[in-house]
Amino acid sequence: MKRTLLLAASVAALTTGGPALAQDTAAMQAELEVLRARLAALESAMAETQQQMITATQVAPGTRGDITTGDTGIRLTVSGQVNRGVLFTDDGESTDTFFVDNDNSSTRVRFTGEGDLNESTTVGTLIEVEIESNSSAEVSQLNENTGSESFSDRKLELFVDNDQLGRIALGQGDTASNGTSEVDLSNTDVVGYSGVSDFAGGIIFRGEDGELVDGGGDDNPDIGDTFSNLDGFSRQDRIRYDSPEIAGFQVSTSAISDDRYDVALRYGNDFGPVRFEGAIAYGNNGGADADDVEEFVNGSFSGLHTPTGLSLTFAAGQGEFEGDRDENTFYYVKGGWQTNDLTSLGTTAFAVDYFDGENTDSEGDESTTYGVFAVQEVDRVGTEVFLGLRQFEYEDDAQEFDDITAVMAGARVRF
Repeated sequence: MKRTLLLAASVAALTTGGPALAQDTAAMQAELEVLRARLAALESAMAETQQQMITATQVAPGTRGDITTGDTGIRLTVSGQVNRGVLFTDDGESTDTFFVDNDNSSTRVRFTGEGDLNESTTVGTLIEVEIESNSSAEVSQLNENTGSESFSDRKLELFVDNDQLGRIALGQGDTASNGTSEVDLSNTDVVGYSGVSDFAGGIIFRGEDGELVDGGGDDNPDIGDTFSNLDGFSRQDRIRYDSPEIAGFQVSTSAISDDRYDVALRYGNDFGPVRFEGAIAYGNNGGADADDVEEFVNGSFSGLHTPTGLSLTFAAGQGEFEGDRDENTFYYVKGGWQTNDLTSLGTTAFAVDYFDGENTDSEGDESTTYGVFAVQEVDRVGTEVFLGLRQFEYEDDAQEFDDITAVMAGARVRF
């Protein structure tokens, strides 16, 4: 720019040099204008290139970055999350405050490796570990600091995925029935969903005498003992097959050691402005003890009306025991509303739910809970800020117990 200004000053000086120089000066001014135009175009191109380089180094919210690994042909993707909160509880006699890892969706890290065998077949691996300290499902009035459980393996599997034939996975991972009680489009499942005991599962119910007993034959039940959504076999060492998706339907099955197996059917589709997702499953726990569920049937569905943001979720299940004990049953219902109009940060979601279970911890018992939740997404930093409240009630044939109120606030940051 300084050279351009000096050149312009020189031209201005030359214009006072008389008629003999007038034509030369006019030609120089024309050349100067051409040079200025070229310089402006060059500066614009450099600015655009710089912006493209900046954009290329940024990872958009909700995406994951690939890492090149040697000469194996495998693309490695690293992702995960940290989910921390503050949990307040009132058991009818005392109040407590815990600093917890939110077990609704625990802190974890995963490594996904994928390579293309051909245009329709992918071979890959998945390693996912949980790093949870002071789980909201474990802390209690008698143990306010459970500490870190170090690394807990969630998924250690390899898989082959073919567009026409489906996917087969071997190793530790989700069984076919895992998640079939937990379909939820409310956008609030980070703090509240059908797995209600994750919210404060270790908190112990006080009996009518106000005593708090944990351990031995006369111990009081806790929330984790008394609430179950019968959500399949969770994650196990198994072999699992998933069919290709056909008209929104997908069939899955897995075989587990000790003669256990399960089968599930999932569905997802849009009907005009309504998004619908659902799942049902059957599982057979061949080696069940008398106190364990031998067979179960469960399912859930969720619908979201996208123009209004209104959602409805329902889940239910039944488990048969090995002995003569009455079956364990539950049902769950949730209504929600989500919108992008309240703030530019991201989606804001609200929900209320209700859970009712019977014969979960002992024959003749009944467990109920209801909750209220709010979640605010912050899209630019992959974060969800949440607040939830639950009221837990439990009684069995022997006695009634004091209700438990629990409030949790915190945030999940995903990468």
